[in-house]
Amino acid sequence: MLLSAIFMIVLLAGLMAGIAALSGQSSQRLIYEVQALQARLAAEAVLERKVYELLADIEEIDSVTATLGACDAEADAATVSAAGITQVRVLARGRCSTGALTVQRHIEVEVIE
Repeated sequence: MLLSAIFMIVLLAGLMAGIAALSGQSSQRLIYEVQALQARLAAEAVLERKVYELLADIEEIDSVTATLGACDAEADAATVSAAGITQVRVLARGRCSTGALTVQRHIEVEVIE
């Protein structure tokens, strides 16, 4: 009887250790997903601001920067003109850092006049 009780205690302790390890991995994955979403939203914010500026003046190619909480974002524009058509490529970058984790997201669009 004593052996079966010790066996059950060891078995349950192993099961609890496994569940605790899975829970820690799940928490890390959730933190990464939140950081990735914040970086993407920061990149989208400066991208929309830059596209809005370009719709008003297609020659406005200055970069746009923003700091949103723990995230930094920047949007740059490059102009290409051919056959009377002006095309502007906008690249937005969002970067979020907390501790040892840094997540970056890049979004690229083209605006054509």
